[in-house]
Amino acid sequence: MSLKKIAVAAMFGMSAMTISASALAQRAAETGWYVGASIGKNDDFDDEMAWKITGGYQINRNLAAELSYTKLGEASVLGTNIEASAWELIGLYKFPLANKFSVYGLAGLARLESEAVLPIIGKQSDTSTEFTYGIGVQYDFSTNVGVRAQWQNYDDSGVISLGVVYKF
Repeated sequence: MSLKKIAVAAMFGMSAMTISASALAQRAAETGWYVGASIGKNDDFDDEMAWKITGGYQINRNLAAELSYTKLGEASVLGTNIEASAWELIGLYKFPLANKFSVYGLAGLARLESEAVLPIIGKQSDTSTEFTYGIGVQYDFSTNVGVRAQWQNYDDSGVISLGVVYKF
């Protein structure tokens, strides 16, 4: 074999390895664990902020699973103090629109916990498991950091929020 043929074969081999490594790196960037946090407003609680802490796994470019704790807020109505929170397990489906911008829908189950302190009766609590769903947009500043704007429904109570996600 001539030196010229060896050089051409080596160039093709190196090109194939570079392309394969690039494809693997891109695929690895599309999957993995992430954490997030957001703050927002619950439309049923006028004066209180809602917040959420999320952990999730990006299964592929489009599909993720998340476990979150959401503090839905506190309110005081006619001497009754009400506090609500939720543990939730959701599936999230992202649809990329541009290189770093995507829209998504989410759906899952939320374990809602509410507690009310009534003036005469005292403390009352309620727990229920409800269907939750929502929509949002995400912009990724890098392969590790993105921001989200989201609306999510909890048992006919909507929360609009803005948050950040960090992918490991």
